[in-house]
Amino acid sequence: MEKNNNDIHEQNKKFGKKNRKLGGLFSAFLVLLIIIFTFLRTPQQITEMLVEVTSNLQIYFMIVHIIMILSIIVGLFVPKFRNLIFFVFVLYLSLSATVISAIFLIIPNIILFGLVSSLLVLAFKQNKLNFTFKNLNLIDIFFGLIGIIFGFWYLHWVEDPVWLNALLYSPLGGVNCPTLVMISGFICFTKKPRFNVLEITLGALTLYFGFFGIFRLQAYIDITLVLCGGYLLLRNLCRFLRKKS
Repeated sequence: MEKNNNDIHEQNKKFGKKNRKLGGLFSAFLVLLIIIFTFLRTPQQITEMLVEVTSNLQIYFMIVHIIMILSIIVGLFVPKFRNLIFFVFVLYLSLSATVISAIFLIIPNIILFGLVSSLLVLAFKQNKLNFTFKNLNLIDIFFGLIGIIFGFWYLHWVEDPVWLNALLYSPLGGVNCPTLVMISGFICFTKKPRFNVLEITLGALTLYFGFFGIFRLQAYIDITLVLCGGYLLLRNLCRFLRKKS
């Protein structure tokens, strides 16, 4: 009987490992597809489109800012429901960006946030979104705060004075860069066990759009995406190297 249980356990383990590999390959394919689609429009066309999204949805983005503040306050002061609250919030951001991208026909963002939303749900179902905040190291806190602060206060695509209007209605939950850096900031605060496919995919996308924003759109605030995305990838690389050693 014990031998049969061990056999079943090994089979489930192999099956899970195979599924993770397939999921990783599928995510990699979608990331490549997203990158290809980003080069089908000129920087000027992309700029005009993102400015249009931001200007047309100012009131909605103000509401998203309020939801973010309330979610963080409640999550911090109600630890029992923190995992659920933070999961619902980051999933809401991702789904919101998916819907807005569909309305404005931003194809790479539809794929991007559809993928991120799916991975967030999988991570939560597998109990791999752990926001207990126990034994957080200073590096996690540093990059997590960068993502959250500059996702909320995204200094681009808004009217002058940018520093003030970004606090009010920067396009969080609508445009890829502030939404990605915000989600990445939250994921920086998670503890083990983590859903590695989510972290690697999110890190790669955030890093890519950071460089894309800087060099193609002159959105220099996207250095924050480079920092957060790069950190998520580096954190996973260190985990992989420790596991192999």
